Amino acid sequence: MTAPTLSRATTAAVTPSMADRFGALGREQRVRLMRRLLEAGRAREIPAVIPPRDPGRPVPLSPAQHDLWVYDSLYPGTAALNLCSAYHFDRPADPAHLEAALTLIQRHHDILRTRIRTDEDGGLRVEFPDDGPFDLEREDLRGTDTTIDEAFETFRARPFDLGRDKLIRARFVRVDERRSTLMLSLHHTISDWWSFDVLQNEFAQAYGALRDGKEPPLTRPAVQYADFSSWQDELAESGVFGARLDFWRRYLADPPGPLTVPGGGGTPVTSGDGIAQVPFHIDARTAAAVRALARERGASVYVVLMAAFAVLAHRVSGADDLILGTPIANRAAKGLDQVIGYVMNAVPTRWRVRSDRSFADVLAGFAVDFPELMANADVPVGRIVSAAAPERSAGRAPLYQWVFMHLTQQPSVSVMKEFAEPERIHTGGEHDLVGVVKDCDDGMEGSFGLRTDVFDPRVVARWTECYVELLRRITTDPTALVGDIDLVPGAMRGQLLAESAGPAAPAPASLPALVARQAARTPDAPALASGGEA
Repeated sequence: MTAPTLSRATTAAVTPSMADRFGALGREQRVRLMRRLLEAGRAREIPAVIPPRDPGRPVPLSPAQHDLWVYDSLYPGTAALNLCSAYHFDRPADPAHLEAALTLIQRHHDILRTRIRTDEDGGLRVEFPDDGPFDLEREDLRGTDTTIDEAFETFRARPFDLGRDKLIRARFVRVDERRSTLMLSLHHTISDWWSFDVLQNEFAQAYGALRDGKEPPLTRPAVQYADFSSWQDELAESGVFGARLDFWRRYLADPPGPLTVPGGGGTPVTSGDGIAQVPFHIDARTAAAVRALARERGASVYVVLMAAFAVLAHRVSGADDLILGTPIANRAAKGLDQVIGYVMNAVPTRWRVRSDRSFADVLAGFAVDFPELMANADVPVGRIVSAAAPERSAGRAPLYQWVFMHLTQQPSVSVMKEFAEPERIHTGGEHDLVGVVKDCDDGMEGSFGLRTDVFDPRVVARWTECYVELLRRITTDPTALVGDIDLVPGAMRGQLLAESAGPAAPAPASLPALVARQAARTPDAPALASGGEA
């Protein structure tokens, strides 16, 4: 989804901004200042800034990284936290140039050289050793029966060992004499989807320059992920996160239990890696209608799509009180937009959806809540979950099990025409259902990622059709009551009618009829036994 941004007033060069003065302070000075601002009720004056970290202090894991480290410790060997991408080349590509481009990016972004170390006292810290040239794996499918999809599936399913492995790997796969694919896999502790855009753009520029014998036009970003994680540590120490948790305690008071769907599947006892992706397409006419409704209601496209997702969750589950997760970019601070790392935060959104309310009412309610959600959205989600104290169920994510995100269309990668827009795969596994809608030239592309130990992919495929039909209905009449909106598209209605046609099912047999049937089947068997007598 579109990241919330902060406007930056232009100031004279001789007048340092509040953010500049704040960043120039030492760590202890900043912590004391933030405490005083909190005590004075002026927390909103704390600037969105990422100060340079103290090089003399160990680099901590950010709270989000620590949460993923815990998850990985609970489920060792899982590939659920792998973020993967495949770049498909339609003309010959030189793996040496690809390797050199990745080496340059790895040198510029410390996070790509991350090693997580454990101290003698059990504490965790991060190191960034110089790994030298990037080690690009190679595979040749020519003369084999392996397809590129099978190769990609094997690649993405390889787990990372957080205690030993480098947390990025890449593989160059030769498909035939003309086609090839570059596969990338990054552990979620060092990346998010925004980071993939940063990586893609820098990779395209570096490879294009190296291929043409030129110097790549890239420089090392002034802000590194280690600066961000150290800043998060300061926010926690000063009490800023604690103060903002007061909002989340009120907003999430008395949270509902895990979202379940009658007949949707069993309740898992472990977090499995069985993941399925159900793709769908929102046609250009419906996508345009969604954008028009957003403009009409003074909302973003994301807000309309998210509200529709909440209505779908209400209709399939019957729940009136729902908590759904949504990722936010969390990159308002200057310089953070070019940082690779796990900066994104997941925000719980609460929905009270009733059948006797209109979609317009649901949309307006979320639009009212959204600004305050964003004002407190930098509190790490793990702390929000702990503060909300939700009901916990083994093998399921606490607080929310369904997630929705809207991705805007990626900028053109025309600098590198050899490859198509990269295919992205989030291996997934933390949440039961993850809905993604992305803008594209002919409408919107979507997918519902699901845990197959929770939902049947065939059922979820029908939900995707219902979601698209819901968008058509609410853009035609946003005042329609939620309970009256017909979610069944015409094609599905015909299929359901066809499946329900045929001879009537036999009536269930009565108990006397069952006894008589058994007596006729086994006439010599005892009818009743008691005390050893028949």
